[in-house]
Amino acid sequence: MTGPAEPVLSPGVPFAPSPFEVTWLQAPLPPASPSGPGAWLLLTDEHPAALGRAVALALALAAAGDDALSLPRDDLGELPGFLAERPVRGVVFLTGAPYAYHDPEAAQELLLSVLDVVARLGPGVRFHLLTQSRGEPGLLFLRGLVRVLAVERPELRACLVDFDARADLEFLARELRSDASDDDVRWRDDVRYAARPARVPFAAEVPGGPGAYVLTGARGPAIARRLAGTGATRIVLSGRSPLVLSGVDTVVVPGDLAAPGVAERLVAAATADGVPLRGIVHAAGAPAEDIEAVWRHRVLGARRLHEATAGCAPEWWLLCATASPADLASATAGAWLDAFAAWRRVRGLPATTVHWPPDLPTFP
Repeated sequence: MTGPAEPVLSPGVPFAPSPFEVTWLQAPLPPASPSGPGAWLLLTDEHPAALGRAVALALALAAAGDDALSLPRDDLGELPGFLAERPVRGVVFLTGAPYAYHDPEAAQELLLSVLDVVARLGPGVRFHLLTQSRGEPGLLFLRGLVRVLAVERPELRACLVDFDARADLEFLARELRSDASDDDVRWRDDVRYAARPARVPFAAEVPGGPGAYVLTGARGPAIARRLAGTGATRIVLSGRSPLVLSGVDTVVVPGDLAAPGVAERLVAAATADGVPLRGIVHAAGAPAEDIEAVWRHRVLGARRLHEATAGCAPEWWLLCATASPADLASATAGAWLDAFAAWRRVRGLPATTVHWPPDLPTFP
């Protein structure tokens, strides 16, 4: 069976060469392998909700015969020595309430905190991330981190476990102790689901035609030429270089999309004189090795556009990411965009993500 019951799949994806999204299949825990008592190290970002869950999980593990250890955040530098002296079955990082990570800056801070822990882990210790996301992109982006760790640190066997408010901590203790191979799990109404890829159908045609379009990123001119061929009335680009297209009102709005006011100027230019906003393509990028820059352009830029279109939602919105599991910044930002698109769709707002290969020379 599939689940849980929420709109996870996008409609047909425009312009996409090979689109996939995540779907969820029921995946009961395998029978527990016989093992003696063990110990677990529970870490948090010290958000109050995370600390409370850590205590509850420690009690659930104790009821199962295991010990739960803790290490204050200020003592994280002692983690390698701590683990050398006290062998553990796994390290578990628990996050706080979803609202704490709603702002992209807070989500990025969480990412850096988790990376600080991962950098101090040696072989032989499995790493779990436990979240109660309620669909919050600022937590679900950790899925991208797990994908990167599967490539760069396979010995950690990193796993993201997301649970709802009804989840009994006993289930999470069983999840940890089962040592199941799934690396992306969610518990809903006491039922366990595992992530599986699903193909999204292509759109029947390019969703162009009369109306206004807002484009961001270096591929904006190529996208603009394609939309111009469908009869677009106005195309607004974020950037500096002028663009002239025959028969189309083309406007270039300079400025950093992530800065306050720039997204509002893009939308105002698009909808001037009552022209309806038909579509948005957000394809902003940055040097892949710079986490702060990638998150600023892609994640914070998307948030700014979302806020700027609160009163004039487009008919469609394409969020573009880079499909590179070995690129930490792009993988985590892309996972945030995936979750953000689903978050919008739950609220009746259009959004679709597509992941392109990093070496794709032109817009498909």
